[in-house]
Amino acid sequence: MYDKKQYGKPFCGLSLRLYETGKKSPSYEYSASASKSKLMCSLTKKLYSISQILEWYRTPQVQEYVREGYELKCASKIQQAKESKYGADTEQTFCFYMAKPYKPKTIDGMKPIGQSVPRYTEQPMTQAQPSAPDHATTAQLSDLDDEIPF
Repeated sequence: MYDKKQYGKPFCGLSLRLYETGKKSPSYEYSASASKSKLMCSLTKKLYSISQILEWYRTPQVQEYVREGYELKCASKIQQAKESKYGADTEQTFCFYMAKPYKPKTIDGMKPIGQSVPRYTEQPMTQAQPSAPDHATTAQLSDLDDEIPF
């Protein structure tokens, strides 16, 4: 899932496990008690309640990621449960995590579109030229009517 070699830093996230309710959508399929549940920091393994998420964000370990340009995102995934609780075999993990924002890179020396397409430059207006020659005449309506034999 998370490749440390790609990002150069360990995964920094705050995770909460939600357990199966046994119901199907449109009801909630996974849930956890908000007042009793704790979110675990992936760096320090410290537990935080939902009301302490801002506290976690202000810790020196997370602020190091903020200074390097990482941004806070949230995501969830469904995975096999490590321990079967009430016969349920899957759990959903909800996570707040720090991620580097996407920056497009050039491919094989290709320029971005903004650099390769020339900019529009406004041209000076020219005077309109008549399209018909001076000796042109208008067609009479009678010239356009064909005789229809009966």
